[in-house]
Amino acid sequence: MLIVTGGVVQQSTFVIEEVTDPDEIARFQAQDERARLNGEWVQEHWSELLPSACGRFVAIAGQEAFIADTPRGAREQAKAAHPDDDGVFVQYVRPERGPRIYAHPR
Repeated sequence: MLIVTGGVVQQSTFVIEEVTDPDEIARFQAQDERARLNGEWVQEHWSELLPSACGRFVAIAGQEAFIADTPRGAREQAKAAHPDDDGVFVQYVRPERGPRIYAHPR
């Protein structure tokens, strides 16, 4: 893979490894489960987050929402309240509703 940074082309290495350690696999599965629970929670409580979350970032951790003006701020709030939850995710909530139309002027 080639990466261009500041006009300089750099070679990047991409490595895929098979994980066979049962402890690592269990850790990954536990993290996936926490992320799944956080995802289900936000789907069930999405309407409670609106409209205060519009135009802001929402982090979900421990099946709880944290709203901030920056992704870092939302993540920091989430990690402070739930430091052991490594299934945290952050997303931006668009302020406008309805479909987005993309057009390229000719």
